[in-house]
Amino acid sequence: MKPLGSTLDEMRALLEATDRLDSGEELPSGEREALLERVRGFEQAAQRRVEDLRIQLLRAEEFAATLRARLA
Repeated sequence: MKPLGSTLDEMRALLEATDRLDSGEELPSGEREALLERVRGFEQAAQRRVEDLRIQLLRAEEFAATLRARLA
């Protein structure tokens, strides 16, 4: 999560949610849904950040190609 810009508090919240979901305990339906929604939010945020990073990489590659072309 660190490469995606997550804070320590966010990482802690995600780990708490996934640990609770993976605990094997019988969770009340409302709690389980709330935990799943929290994990969904992290997944969506991660996907948005990945897309942002892809765009940054594309721009960096284009810039590098422009510099390479100037050297030719």
